[in-house]
Amino acid sequence: MTVASHRIDTNTLRRGACPSITAPMQTGDGLLVRLRPVSAALSAQDLLALADIARRHGNGLIEITARGNIQLRGLIDASVPRLAADLAAAGIETRTGVAIEIPPLSGVDPSEIADATPIADALRNAIAAAALTLAPKLAIVVDGGGVLSLSDMVADIRLDAIETNEGALWRLAIGGDRETARSVALLPSDAVVDGTMAVVSALAAAGPATRGRDLDVPTLSANLSEGDNGQEAISWFKSGPRHPVGKHHIGSRLVLGVAPAYGQVHADRLAALVQSLSACGAMEFRLATHRTLLVCGLSEEGLSAAQGAAEREGFWCTDKAPGRSVSICAGAAGCASASFDTHAAADAVVAHAAGLLDGSVDIHISGCPKGCAHPARAAVTLCGTADGVGLVLNGKASDPALATVPADGFVPAIQRLGALLRNRRAESETAKSLLDRTAPDTIVSAYQGHQ
Repeated sequence: MTVASHRIDTNTLRRGACPSITAPMQTGDGLLVRLRPVSAALSAQDLLALADIARRHGNGLIEITARGNIQLRGLIDASVPRLAADLAAAGIETRTGVAIEIPPLSGVDPSEIADATPIADALRNAIAAAALTLAPKLAIVVDGGGVLSLSDMVADIRLDAIETNEGALWRLAIGGDRETARSVALLPSDAVVDGTMAVVSALAAAGPATRGRDLDVPTLSANLSEGDNGQEAISWFKSGPRHPVGKHHIGSRLVLGVAPAYGQVHADRLAALVQSLSACGAMEFRLATHRTLLVCGLSEEGLSAAQGAAEREGFWCTDKAPGRSVSICAGAAGCASASFDTHAAADAVVAHAAGLLDGSVDIHISGCPKGCAHPARAAVTLCGTADGVGLVLNGKASDPALATVPADGFVPAIQRLGALLRNRRAESETAKSLLDRTAPDTIVSAYQGHQ
């Protein structure tokens, strides 16, 4: 890899496209680069090298994204080519092209229906060979199931493995997560790549801004001769995945999921964590969804020590961590589009409205209406606008707010909302149940202080 091969495309220094080494994104604290390592299993040396690269070429801030990628912040134009050279020197190869996501333990988890890796690799090669022009943020999920499946990940195209008496079949669907995506076909393994490429070709033919949600399902289904349309497949799926943070038994293996608070950590702290976890017996690390790092190779004794090490470094490492249900973007400290401090807002929600954070609903705190941290709908979205912080229920950051409070009135608003929910909550009631039975007008009144 040469420095010249990573010349920056200045036309892509804009928000809205996926940031990469060749197309970094300008943010409030400099350029941002997103890395998708080719290897599912990273060594301690790989992570220490990434920490060193983040310090030398950026401001040292590292993020694990909601989709399990790595972001480095605070770079400048001159540092990006040097970053690429240092990644190559460290032996860390990163992917380019369409994002194709698979469960982090594909091929390792004995409870999975099928290993997603071969299908994902074949599809990746087919798309590269076709050289089609596709939407910059087009996303594909190939989900073979298992403990940490990707059933809750939204994608333009989804392939979900289904267990049948004849073996594994793949449900091809578009525009959503496992429950909301629209079924196109149910395909055997030997027809999956061709069937999926028919959908990819339809996206390309419709134009570079076309997403999965824009396609017509009956037309796609009619053009696929293999299998049925998979409309009944959703009822065949096993239960949804566990959150990756916390302790997992994967066959005979122990895996610990740790997450930096709200997905962001300084390189020095990450390096300290990796060194401590290695001393506890960690053998490899895997990036996972929900801003999580999976720690593999631990014994029972080592896992207990690893949890203590993670807590000392400020990482969440149990399934009770309240902030794990909160998705936030960089906020005003790291993005010029953001209008308020999302980290401080998340801390306020944890402190004053922890009843929302039992894991039964998603909470999204967005610095602006683009909603980069959580493109899907959330039970509660708090979005920065020119007028303050808007409240959206069961929607996206781009949806109209039901109520807005000034940024300096946000903490009192959350205190009022938290008090309302505590007073109305029945014993052992989940946040989802509580929100479902509470009238939106009641929530809005508490948020605005009109009780």
